[in-house]
Amino acid sequence: MSEMLEVAKKAAIEAGEIILKLRGKEHKVRFKGDQSNITTEADAASEKRILGVLQKKFPKHNFWSEDLGMVDNGSEYWWVIDPLDGTGPYFSGMPTYGVSIGLLKGGKPILGVLNFPSLKNIYWSYKGNGAFKNGKRIEVSKEKLLDKVMVGYDFAWMNMREKEVDNLLRPVVSKARYTPILGCTIAGLSYVAESIYGAYIHWAYNWDFVAGVAIIEEAGGKVTDKKGKGINWLDETVTIVASNGKIHDKLLKLIGA
Repeated sequence: MSEMLEVAKKAAIEAGEIILKLRGKEHKVRFKGDQSNITTEADAASEKRILGVLQKKFPKHNFWSEDLGMVDNGSEYWWVIDPLDGTGPYFSGMPTYGVSIGLLKGGKPILGVLNFPSLKNIYWSYKGNGAFKNGKRIEVSKEKLLDKVMVGYDFAWMNMREKEVDNLLRPVVSKARYTPILGCTIAGLSYVAESIYGAYIHWAYNWDFVAGVAIIEEAGGKVTDKKGKGINWLDETVTIVASNGKIHDKLLKLIGA
């Protein structure tokens, strides 16, 4: 497991160097669906580097990445990759973007690496060994009162947001201390892991979540779907509620679980 972690960190760091180098250039933007779902050449370059590192070391493992799709080699291990999460912030000049590399074994997250190159922050975990930020152990918040924590959000495509606001945000917005939105799933997940947020609620693709969820769970947090059930990590999309565990049931009750 430690070898897998070191290889994943290497891939995430090298990919981060690529997207940081490309950041100030004029980007060729490709739209996937509506105007809010974009990808750039930095996404592709990052993915190429990550897959190059991982597939060279673990050629018999399975791989699932945002642009590549799923490559099933019959292994019990699935590398789940978002080569550039927060493409919108990246393209717009914000620092909240990064690389996400997670590993599933038996359908459960067991390893996660998140690299935020502009912020010079890297998070990692592997099963049973805790969660870390820049080498320092991190833990979720111990706060039990919803009105004393921030509950982070992000939203999907333009045509889904009104419904998400009504169903997920509106029931919570007047109950939590604050409800920030950063436009980067892995930033929200990392903030739960290091106790900046008490919770984070979002619908997205599973490749956005696996690494961050692995880190949250090792930091002592809890993650379910919006009904309070466990997540099938080989489904394509899911709405997750990630929290410190102390306010989890309160949030589920508010959003109608």
